[in-house]
Order: sequence, then C-alpha cells, then structure tokens
Amino acid sequence: MFDLTKFSLQDMSEVGDALQQLELKAKNIDELSDMIVRYFFDNLVDTQTGEKSSVLIRFFMTYPYSSLGTELRQSVDKMLDGQSVHQDMKCLELSATAGVQPEWNSTIQSKGHRVLPLQNENMLKNNIMVHQFIDQMGIGISNVLNPDPTLSSELEGRVFNVYHVPDAIGSPYIPAQEEFVVPFGVKSAMGFGGMLPTGNLFALLIFSKTKIPRDTANLFKNIALNIRMALLPFVNEKIFVIDKDEITEEERLRSLIATQTSLLEVYKKTTTEKTRRSESVSFNITNLIGKFTKKVWLYFCLISTSVLFLFFHWLTHIEFTLHLAAIPIEILFGALLIEKILERKRKAEQSKRLMHFRCYLFRSRLRNIFLANLNALKFPIISISKIKSASLEELKQMRKDANHIEYASLDAMEMIIIEYVPAYHAFYSFMEWTIIHDIDSGFENMIYILHFIEEVKLFRHNNPDTPYIYEAQKQRSLMKKVKKVLAEGLFNFLDFLIELKKKDPALFYELLADYEESPQDTRIMYERRKSE
Repeated sequence: MFDLTKFSLQDMSEVGDALQQLELKAKNIDELSDMIVRYFFDNLVDTQTGEKSSVLIRFFMTYPYSSLGTELRQSVDKMLDGQSVHQDMKCLELSATAGVQPEWNSTIQSKGHRVLPLQNENMLKNNIMVHQFIDQMGIGISNVLNPDPTLSSELEGRVFNVYHVPDAIGSPYIPAQEEFVVPFGVKSAMGFGGMLPTGNLFALLIFSKTKIPRDTANLFKNIALNIRMALLPFVNEKIFVIDKDEITEEERLRSLIATQTSLLEVYKKTTTEKTRRSESVSFNITNLIGKFTKKVWLYFCLISTSVLFLFFHWLTHIEFTLHLAAIPIEILFGALLIEKILERKRKAEQSKRLMHFRCYLFRSRLRNIFLANLNALKFPIISISKIKSASLEELKQMRKDANHIEYASLDAMEMIIIEYVPAYHAFYSFMEWTIIHDIDSGFENMIYILHFIEEVKLFRHNNPDTPYIYEAQKQRSLMKKVKKVLAEGLFNFLDFLIELKKKDPALFYELLADYEESPQDTRIMYERRKSE
C-alpha cells in the first residue's frame, strides 16, 4: 500500500516492479490497462484513515478512427454532427477505469468520456482538461494529432513531465466541479503517460481525495516509463497509427532500449539530486538543526535541572547539590555517546545487509558469469578450489595479478558475454537496491553494464549467427567496452571475496561450496544456449 502524501523513492521502485509483473499476467493490451488501473486504485491509500485515496482512475490511449469499433465510430460521428471524418483522425479512447461508483468500473457505462475525437487543435481546446494534460506533459499537440514517423524514435526516448493539479477545488482545469470534484471530495489530480513507437499516446489519470505533493508527482515520471515498458510487448497488436501497420521486432527492441535508457536516466538524475542535496552545507546544517530541535526539550530539561541544583548550591552551600548538578550533565553526555554508537551500528548493519544482498546475487543470478570468467582466463589462472584454499594474503595477490588479465581466446570471451544477457535483471535489481538504501557504490557501474547488455541483445537479434566479440574486434571502442565490463566483473568478484573472507569466513566458504557444485565447463552451457 502506498500513500501519495509521503510517496518515496522506494515506493516508486516497488510500483515499477509490480507493473512489470502485470505485463507477464496480461493476455492483451485491454487486459493490461485494466490491471494497471485496478492496481493503482487498490494500492493507493490514505494511511491516516486506511481508506482508498483514489476517487477515480482512468487509462486512455489514442487510436485512429478507422481502428475503432462500430459503436465507438458511431459515437464519434454523432459528436462531429455530420462533419467529414478522416480515417486516420486520432481519437482518445477510454481503455480502462476504476472508481468509487459502480458505473465508474466499466468503460461501457462511461458517459461522455468513452471516446473523444481529436479532429484539430481547436476541438482539443474545447476539452480544457485534456488540452492542459498534453500541454503540461510537454508532448506537443501536433505530435498527438499527427504523429510524425520520423520523430517517433525521438519522442519514445523522452521522459515527459507529469500533469499535476495540486488543488482540484476551484481549478479551471477540472471543469466538473459541482458534479464531481466537490461531492466526491477530490483534492488533487495527477496524470502521466507517454508515446509508444507507433505514435499512440497513452495516459493514466488519478483523481485523489488526498493532496498530492509536487515531489510525489515528479516520481511518477519514472512510473510512466514502467507502464510504457509493460505496454511494449503488446505493440504488435493493431493499435497503430503512423505510416505502417506493424513494427518490426528490431524496432520494438530499440524502443525497449530507449525506454530503459530513460528509466536509468531518471534514476540517475533522482539519485544525483538527492546526493547533491545531502552533500550541501546548508542541507547538512538544516538537517543537524532539525535533529537537534527534536531533542532540544530533553537537552533543555537536563541543563535546566543541572543549573537549578547549582543555584541551590549557591544558596545553601551544600556539597551534595554539586553531585546532583553533575548527574543531568552525565546523562546528557551519555545520551550523545549512545547516539553515536547507534549511528555507527546502523551503518555497520547497512554494510552487512549490502554484503548479504551481493552474496545472494553472486551465489545465484550472477554465478554463471563468474564461472565463465574464471574458466576463460589465460592469466592469472584462478579456480574456485584455489580461491577456497587461499589465505587472505594469497587472495590479495590474485586480485593484484588480475590487473594484468589475459583471456584464452575470443570464443572464451564470448562465453562470458553470453552469460551477461540473462543476468540483466540481477544488475537492475542491484542498481535499484543501492538507490533505495542510499548506497552510491556500484551505481554508475550498473548503468554501464545495463547499457552493454542491451547492445549485446540487439546485436544478437540482428546477427544470430555471429558472436558479438567478433564485431567488437573490428571496433576499438567496442572492444574497450567489452574488456572493461569483463575485467571489472572479475575485479568486483575478487574484491567481494576478500571482503567476505575478512568479515564472514563462514559465508565465504558457503559461497564457494555453491560454486564447486556448479558445472565448471561453461562451454557446455554455451552450446546448450545456442541449441535452444
């Protein structure tokens, strides 16, 4: 459950993961859009009351007039009142809806919002809310009314703004004040969406009974990209509007890469802003003052008590009052000392959690990468059994020798590259984990690896019979990237083993025992993958 009044970066990540899971459950785009609105309607809550915070949630998509069903085309004809209709005229169709009223849970029962013809900009201006939505998002009216095929790749790579009405009551951008906003207690509205590679606009609108802060609305830029990724597998259905009936698998993959790149950029920007803010002197001072203010009553009471006993001593000259005056000061210093100890303990616990999370990834989802990497080495020669029996100093020497890494052959390097592709989600999970837990280590490296994997996937799709390493050999910059990814993978593995042996030897041996049980011949894995 998520509260829009205090929506966090971690909430954003969890919602994104959930939307990706919906994609796996849906059979078509209509089913997916219905799952999306139901997910938001059921999971956005007011934590103070425990009630659903949304009054109404709706999902829209633009379609050409020619692709609408008979009933919807008749509705459009009626709205246009006999005007001539172009077959490629864009129409905004209500794809899914969920709300507090029974009739708001069916698109068929929707009155006046089931379909909206977008004949021209003047007609669009008559619908103030839709026009404002497109304007605030920064999509451009012309890109909605007449999508340009030559600009589709540019639009799909963009991160659009969020439509946000912080105060719904009295807002000119939500016209139905007396019929909807006031009686149902709508306090804020928020909308987000984007463009598919086919030129279709998708949009999700949320009308909330709780106030939606601007910071919350900004986090939904990322969620719009998550929805776009969920929709992409269905873009081969007949939902398209630009100068082609379908898009190729290569175009779909390129669109997926563009969306994932945008996701990574949003994560990066959010994290950078957060880091800059936390590193700024003014923020640190404000933060320190804020923490102090929360405890100022305790400090004031202790110091006042001490001063009071000193005053009694001045009046009475009784020595015992001096001992009493010292007690509050001792308590104060004790409290500060305990606070420091607890902070140190928190950081140590965070480091321990990171170590265990990395251990989980290394033991399961990244294991084949490291096995392939070790087996492909010509120098230094490193095996799991050699690592397991090595002392800490010997491990450090292995890591030092790895600075002069050399692989047995190009084919051996290709075996490692192949293992990176199915590990995409492991690297993505690690990147999200570091963001959520405010850990900077590895973030930039994860972005670099994720881009590398996408490039490999696209190349393998276009050239299924050609090893990626042979293409990299032709381009110096590409080969440099391959060597960087493979070498740093080995460095990180050895660095982690050194850390693990220092801090948790039992976990160190447990990890290596798992590796010893795995097949050491990665060539078998490679041949099996090629035959699938």
